[in-house]
Amino acid sequence: MAVADFVKSARESFRVGWKIESNWTDPVLFATYQIIRPLASLLIVAFIVIIGASVSAAGSLFYNQYLAWLIVGTAFYAYVLQAMLGMSLLVFIDRNRYEILKNIYISPGTLHPYIIGRGLVSVVNGTISVVLTLLFSEAIFNGVLHMNIPLNLLGVNLFMLIPAVILGIIGLLAIGYMLCALSIVANRMEFILGDSVSGIFFLLGGVIFPISLLPGPVQAISNVLPVTYFLNTVRESFGLLPVSNYTSDLALLGVTTLVALALGILVFRGAEQRARKLGLFDRKSEY
Repeated sequence: MAVADFVKSARESFRVGWKIESNWTDPVLFATYQIIRPLASLLIVAFIVIIGASVSAAGSLFYNQYLAWLIVGTAFYAYVLQAMLGMSLLVFIDRNRYEILKNIYISPGTLHPYIIGRGLVSVVNGTISVVLTLLFSEAIFNGVLHMNIPLNLLGVNLFMLIPAVILGIIGLLAIGYMLCALSIVANRMEFILGDSVSGIFFLLGGVIFPISLLPGPVQAISNVLPVTYFLNTVRESFGLLPVSNYTSDLALLGVTTLVALALGILVFRGAEQRARKLGLFDRKSEY
């Protein structure tokens, strides 16, 4: 019965979160809004590469392969961006704007299913962005510009892609859980927290260039991030990295995801105890 109540609370949280995120707007308009930011980021980076490439490099096998590698990484980075931004602002919005965080906390459902349900809204938004970005990329670079980039959306290995995406989403939600915990005990940092963390993942996760190009000490940080192995396994499912590395990358993604989950639970429990002790659940940040 407890599991059923948890699922019901998470489902209702998802429904409310979806209404808040979409602002009760037209679904087509909302989907268009969701694609603008990731598609704009992709086009900026891709055209910097296209314009900056030498004439001899343009059209080469490495050049086209790298552009496909870049497109897939930037598209699936939308999951990172949506999860970090959505979950880092969750506490601030509900505690300051709507003033309902304290009421949710003392309810039978508690905060845990509520945060998970709201986090799943970010997952759905990220999925919309990923799908539309990939479709637009195929249409623009191969359809309009005829660049023959090796990006075959129909040829992706779903048996490799689906486990990678599921584990990646779980790891990102665990990190978002930590951001929620930090937002509960922190003050006046909510607006930069999500952008800062997603920016770190953008640099260290191998979104636009391989982590092998980073300095050695920085590579050590990249090698413990779930985002790194998430993007590796996704690219391997598209055939943009050696398929032979998929099993090891998927195993490392699972390990880093479990570590993120454990850390998320510990950090949230510590933040919850501190917030209860100091009365932070109904605190308002005045600007």
